[in-house]
Amino acid sequence: MGAAARPGAGVTVVYCDGHRCRALRRPGMPGQESAGLAEILRRAVRASRGAVLVRSGCLGVCERAPAVLVLDGTGRAARRGVLVGPVADAREVDVVVDLVRRADAATGGGSEAPQGDRS
Repeated sequence: MGAAARPGAGVTVVYCDGHRCRALRRPGMPGQESAGLAEILRRAVRASRGAVLVRSGCLGVCERAPAVLVLDGTGRAARRGVLVGPVADAREVDVVVDLVRRADAATGGGSEAPQGDRS
């Protein structure tokens, strides 16, 4: 995870691709049938001005699967992060997209990640 280790970097969105998270991540999220979680995250990252999307091996939080970790680069010494999971419905996906948007704005991006229908 090179981008995640860089101090001062923008937002890094890490989605767990361990076997449990992968099995629980549906191709079409409820309420978002046209797109799976990875595609929704890709769209939110593309709408930002510096966010990076990383697919990770098991994050070790299987009880919260499928899990997403949002790291921001606002601190110089260390990155701060928020773990969200399970991300299993449209409301939880909106939480992650909002975290990306707010972290992007805090690191100087200021863009508006898509809300609502992300298809």
